[in-house]
Amino acid sequence: MTNIKIFSDFACPFCYIGFSIANKLRQENPELNIEWFPYELDPDLSIDGSYLIDYIPQEKIDMSYKRIERLGSEYGLIYNNKIKKYNTNRLHKAALYAHTEGKYYEFAKEAFKFIFEYGKNISDPFVVNEIGLITNLNIVEMNNCIDSGNYDELVEESKNLAIVYEIESVPTFIVNEKKKVTLLKDYEKFKKDLLG
Repeated sequence: MTNIKIFSDFACPFCYIGFSIANKLRQENPELNIEWFPYELDPDLSIDGSYLIDYIPQEKIDMSYKRIERLGSEYGLIYNNKIKKYNTNRLHKAALYAHTEGKYYEFAKEAFKFIFEYGKNISDPFVVNEIGLITNLNIVEMNNCIDSGNYDELVEESKNLAIVYEIESVPTFIVNEKKKVTLLKDYEKFKKDLLG
């Protein structure tokens, strides 16, 4: 059996593509064992988020999004929000809850849509609840689990694993504990890099 660990952050536009690749892979290869690990690009961001232009020149943002939109078009991804980034801590914990309920992929797909297609502030607990409701999660239980610290240890473990695997960018795919694949390409080429 092939095991794939994926380090990913919902606030990363490339991770939306990585998620779409993984989703297609698991549909084509049900025997694959895919594990998701939360990776926070900006753990210190406030609940209001911040503007990309405060960190990256506009020219570089525009250039990056040309590549992002080209790669994302294979999966029908829409990027309307190209100006703001958000704290993803609570959203990652909600996704861990969704995983325990067998709904990780449904939840993650909506989470990425909320950020990039709808431009919603996913740091806001009300927005996280909205994503949970759309994916038919028990949001009272979800919030109790998050607020009780049920996922704090898992998030910490992911941070430590990211150091062990020397994760420098996301998404990063680790295949069978040996091969590390990071450079996104069109689906067939990426699949060959990953499974070839």
